[in-house]
Formats: sequence, structure tokens, C-alpha cells
Amino acid sequence: MAVNISYKCPNCGAELFWSADKNCWACEYCDGQFTLKDLEEAGGDAKKAEELNKDNVEKHEEVDKDEYSMSNDGTVGNDLVKYTCSHCGAEIITDRSTAATVCVYCGNAVIMGEQIIDNFSPDYVIPFKVPKNQVMDTFQKFSKKPLTPKDFNCDRVVDKMQGVYIPFWLYSGNCEGSITAEGINTRTWTSGNYRYTEKKYYSVYRNGNLNFKAVPVDASSKTDDDAMDSIEPFDYSEMTAFNPGYLSGYLAERYDEDKDKCLPRAKERIENTTRDELRNTCNYNSVNVQSYEKHTEIKDVKYAMLPTWLLYTTYQDKPYFFAMNGQTGKFIGNLPISKGKLVAYSLLGGVGGYIIGAILQIMGIF
Repeated sequence: MAVNISYKCPNCGAELFWSADKNCWACEYCDGQFTLKDLEEAGGDAKKAEELNKDNVEKHEEVDKDEYSMSNDGTVGNDLVKYTCSHCGAEIITDRSTAATVCVYCGNAVIMGEQIIDNFSPDYVIPFKVPKNQVMDTFQKFSKKPLTPKDFNCDRVVDKMQGVYIPFWLYSGNCEGSITAEGINTRTWTSGNYRYTEKKYYSVYRNGNLNFKAVPVDASSKTDDDAMDSIEPFDYSEMTAFNPGYLSGYLAERYDEDKDKCLPRAKERIENTTRDELRNTCNYNSVNVQSYEKHTEIKDVKYAMLPTWLLYTTYQDKPYFFAMNGQTGKFIGNLPISKGKLVAYSLLGGVGGYIIGAILQIMGIF
């Protein structure tokens, strides 16, 4: 059985959701606002919710693989589970790595308790700080590029942007490294009608020990590693002890890649940074690293849920992906390009062509 861990408003009993813009739990019905301490003092912590709300249990059963042969992400039927929403009774089909979702029929927050206990329980969470209206504004500004196709409906697309807590492993330790390199200093001067260039070459050796704390590596096979790296950094000063209430109103994924599987990526990031830092101590015009020796020791690994806004969409059968850091607002993505506009700009050319093309776009010609 999977417990629907939820928080109820101490004032009116309605379900509470984490509010990114208010930085607290907010009630949509009575406008009440509550901190975690308020809810715990009112008896609304997750453990008491489970004890007091015996009816509030999501019935979980295996999905018949003949009935549901494949999910959207390609997992086969026996990787899916079925939950019954305790609020409206609707069936929710999801995969085993889902830790929290929202019922599409009634909007009830569904937190799968069995997915966030024991070995799957996170140590930390960074709550959402960027509300959806800010995400939508950012996306709309981003999508208004001169070469964006007219029929790329950003208003329809951005409404599908979802707040998702992504699982991360945070690695701490140190790396001892040493490099041998060639340093080059270049000097150029003019004498009379001649220009002279002088190069001096140096043999360089550097070694050092760098300590690392909480190097993040996403632990979900569904997310693009490069995209998750691109929306960093997260501000760890706002990281807090995990509580399932922070998941309320958002989607969340449980890790499906353990800390050992993700370790090579963590070591690669740590060792690349160590090499770059050693190289940066070489005060030459250019530095060519010839060899690099390193030894990395991981001393501690923590499991955290970090906030992201994600959007997957297609345009003319081609996939497009957008992501935003749910704490800092850092945004990445790629847009489709109109071939007609591209040809027009190429023909017009230069700054003048850009201005004319912008006018034509406003007039609706392209």
C-alpha cells in the first residue's frame, strides 16, 4: 500500500500545497499560510497524517501488462503500478520511480509513501522558489525570437511546463592531482617596418589537493545529464532536511540509478575541476597539459531532491526540451527555426536585413 502523505489546513481542513512564491504552505481556500513548524504543532506532520487518516491510503496494485503494454517513456507494463486517488477515486497509472504526482482529474497531490522510505528516503530537499507564472513569463520572452515559427504556439506549450523534484546524489571528498605541462609566453613587437614575435617555452609541474563538498549528479535515467549540469548551480544554503510535504503539488522522481552507478560521473566532474584549477595556477600566455595524475577519495554521499521546471514538446515531429532551475530561475532550451524566415534573413543580410525582417514579422508577412 502507498500512503498519500498530505498536509491539511489547520484552519479549514483543505489540502495544502507548497507555495514557491510565498515560501510556505498555502491554502487556496482560506488564504492561510503555514510553516513546517506550524503544521507539525497542529499535528500535520507526515507520520501523524498516516496514523490519523486511515482512509487516506492509495491502493496500489501491479498493472496488467496486457492492459497497459508500455508507458510514454518506453517502460514495459510490469514496470508500471496503479494507484487509486483517495480524493476522487480515479486510477493513476505511473512507473515505479515516481515519488509524487498530481491527480489529473481532481488536482489532489499524491505522494507515494513507499517510494520515499527506507533506502529511498532523501536526506535533503531544496524547496521550489520559482512559481509557475514566472516560468511562463520567462519562456514566452525566450520564445519570441526572430526565427521562431509563427505556428509554434508558446502559450499552449508553456502550460505543459511541470515542476519536478529530480533526485540527486551529492558527493563530498577530495582529489589529489598533479600535472606536467608546457607553458608558453609570447611577446610581439614592431621595429621599423618589421614585426617580430618571440616565444619562450617552460616546463611546468603543479600538484595540489582539492576538497569538494556536495558535487551534484542527477540520479534519474529519464533526465538529460547535460541539461541538469547546465541549470546548476543550486544554492545549498537553502537546503533543508527532507520532509515529504515539500513534494505536495509537484511531481517527483525517485532515483533509479544508485550512488555507485553515478559515481563515475561524479569523479569525472571532480577530477576535471581539479585539473583545471591546477592549470589555472600556471601564469603563462598559454598552457598545454601533457599529463595528469589524480587520486579521488569520496568520503560522504547524500541523497537530495532538487527543484526543476521541465518541458518536453514536439514541433513537426522533432523533440524540443526546456529546463529551469526551480530555485534560481536559470533557464536553458532550444527553439525550432522557421526555414522561410531563415531564407529571408539570409537574402536580406546584415543589420538592415535584420531590421526589415523584424518589421515584416510584426506585419505578419513571415
